Parts: sequence; structure tokens; C-alpha cells
Amino acid sequence: MRERAEWRGALSAMAAISGVGLTSGRELVLFFGQLKGAAWVGVPTACGLFGLLTALMASREDNLPARGGLERIFEALRLLYASLVAALMLVRLGELGALTLPLRHGYGFGVGLGLLAALVWHWTDADAPLGLGLTLALCAFYAANALDGRPPKIHLRGEAEFSLAGSTGAALALAGVYAAMTGCAAAWGLRGVKRGAVRPAALGIKAAALMGVALIPACAALLRGGDAVLVQPMPWVVLSARWGLAGFWLCAGLSAACAAATLSQAMGFLLSRTRGASRSLAVYAIIVGVIVLCAMCGR
Repeated sequence: MRERAEWRGALSAMAAISGVGLTSGRELVLFFGQLKGAAWVGVPTACGLFGLLTALMASREDNLPARGGLERIFEALRLLYASLVAALMLVRLGELGALTLPLRHGYGFGVGLGLLAALVWHWTDADAPLGLGLTLALCAFYAANALDGRPPKIHLRGEAEFSLAGSTGAALALAGVYAAMTGCAAAWGLRGVKRGAVRPAALGIKAAALMGVALIPACAALLRGGDAVLVQPMPWVVLSARWGLAGFWLCAGLSAACAAATLSQAMGFLLSRTRGASRSLAVYAIIVGVIVLCAMCGR
């Protein structure tokens, strides 16, 4: 039972972080790609620190209300972070909708469809299967990009000086920031983990391994793409363009799925902090908001 609960917690954490730090090419370039060879110091460090943070969070009872003044401050910051990430995921879903949907109000439909998908995933309690599917899909997508030896076609030229390239100190520092960013999001996937139900160290090791499964081929693909890819606004779109229209839809679909998964986890955390009538009111407000938004976009 513990083994199953540990894998469930680690996979739920992967679903939570998928849209925060695993699908955005710009974030991966910022924390790893710009370091060039030193990225291979940062990647295992980030995975190890992420696993450590996950283990620490799994060792405490996450559903207890905040009591002391410092705990209340941390709780407020966690709520703020979840709200900001949820808003960013909605923006990303809207941009993907505007880019892919052949509709007049594609942005609004992207937001509405993504929010509905996030609500469905939250209500069906499919966090672990979703995390497993996304982890495997990300690994396959990034590995395919890393193995494709064809040079990507760059239409938007840009020059950048990678001043942090080869810096081990910068790699360690950025790995710490990346682990903190993703670790805070992973806490949403661990909200149902009870103290004593899992072995925190084992759960942390599983979470670190799962992050490595996606992060290692992602960094390999970015570094193999060359300097010109690293300065692009959307590196994955440029790399997957080597596969034609199928690559575009794979990239867009994977990005949308990861954004909706993170949105689902962030909303689940926010809703878990409400009780009784407040929770019902929050769910009702979300549903009404989606219906109104879709109705407005259909005009």
C-alpha cells in the first residue's frame, strides 16, 4: 500500500509541475540551456533538491490549518502563488486557443475549454494517471527532438551572449531556484498525502527520478538544437517544426494538456482551503464564469 501511495503522490506532483517548469522552453533555457555544458551539473542538482523538498512536504500533515503568525504568512504566500500560477496557465491556454482554434474568439474558447478540462480532472481524481501520461509523453517528445539530427529552420534571427555558459556556480544557484519553483507547485499534488501513509524519503526519490525522466531529454534537445534555438521565444515550436504540421499539433496539444493539469492542481489546492458553503460557492462561480465566457465568445 505504501509503495502505491508513494507512486501516486510522486505522479500527482509531476502533474502539478508539468505546466510550471517542464513545457515552457523559455524557462528551461533560463535555468539550464543558457549554461551550455554546465547544465549537466544543474539538472541532477535540481532533481535532487526537488526530491528533497517533496520528501519534506510529504513528512508533514498538509491539510492542517495554519496556527502561528509565521505559518499564516507562509499560507498566504502559498495561496498567492497558486492563484498566480492558475492565472498564468489560463493565459497560456488562451494563447494556445488563439493560435490553434479556427474561431473568431479563439483566446476565450481556449481559456474556457482548458478550465473545463481542469475541473473535470479535479473532480475525477485522476491526478496520478494524468501525471504518468504526461511524464511519458514529455519524455517521448523531448527524446524524439534530441534524437532528430536535422538542423531546425530558424526564421527569426537573434543574437545573445551566454555569459553564464560553463559556470558551475550559476548552475547550482539556478538549480536551487528551479527546484524551489517546482517544489512549491508539487505541494498541490501532495495535499492528500497523510503523515505516516508514505515513506517521505522513498516518495522524494521517486519524484526526483520522474523529474529526471522529463528534464534530461528536454535539456539534451535544447542543447543539441544550437544557440539559435535558445534565443527563440518558443523553442519547442521551432524544434518540432522539423516534423511539419504533426509536430506543431503535438507541441500545442502537449502544452495545453500540461497547462490544464497544473491549473487543475492549483485549483484543487485553492478549493481545499475552503470549507462548506464557501467551497460550493467557489465551484459554482467557476462553472458560471466558464459558461458566461463561452457564451460571450460565441457571439
